[in-house]
Amino acid sequence: MKTKTVAVYLDTENIQGNISIQGLLDDINLKVTGEDEFLKTVFAFKKAVGNHESISRFRDQLKELNFEIQDAPHVAQKKNRADLIISLDAFEKIYLGNPEIDLFIFLTSDSDYSIIMSILRRYNKEVWMVANEKDAQRTIFKSSTDNILLVSDYEIKKPTKAKTTNNGTTAKNRFNLSKEEDKRALVAILKVLKSYTQEKPYIKGNTNNSFRIMERTLDMTDTKFKNFNGLYEFLDTNGIIKFQKNKTGDDHITIMNKRDITKLLNEYSN
Repeated sequence: MKTKTVAVYLDTENIQGNISIQGLLDDINLKVTGEDEFLKTVFAFKKAVGNHESISRFRDQLKELNFEIQDAPHVAQKKNRADLIISLDAFEKIYLGNPEIDLFIFLTSDSDYSIIMSILRRYNKEVWMVANEKDAQRTIFKSSTDNILLVSDYEIKKPTKAKTTNNGTTAKNRFNLSKEEDKRALVAILKVLKSYTQEKPYIKGNTNNSFRIMERTLDMTDTKFKNFNGLYEFLDTNGIIKFQKNKTGDDHITIMNKRDITKLLNEYSN
């Protein structure tokens, strides 16, 4: 099996609000492997740098995900050295080459990172960035990266209060998924579908493999769907996808309503 090794750097003072770091890593994993079932993502290095206050907002997540955490206190005029620390660390990685890093990912809005990004690409390294929508449009970033992800896609939304219907029941769980396994299956497949392009057909077998990246331990027979076809037919019935069965066995899945996928993820991930 082929592997792509990834290094992820978070400049925590450049992260506005709160994000799901696990959600970010899951999405990176899906985007790296794509439809190649023989490609495996290896997060060889994960590091977060920032002052104590910004680190504290993410400390629990970072500890659970085994990030290296480095405090970078302010030295003058509210300026820390996170950009210098991360840039030197990334350059050291390509200099030492052990392990060999294929893809470097930076979560930041600081244009100073464009320097190390350009250097990494000069040495044939792939560079991604995670930024807000405004910074994603800046020429300095688009010209120094291979791909830009939007930080808003990984924001943790505050749970909304469920509305009460006329008969006194709540309308939050629109699909009436009572078992935890049902919700796990739905959230995992929605994460996969979110990485797809709307109205483009995707092979079912590859989608199944991507699902297993999200949920390695879930047995589909324990869910109300019973198998992958049951899950896809459920989503088709609810207008999320078009599930097309072919006589050749090469079934396809097409996203019909990508906006609703994001809404459902916010609803069932909380």
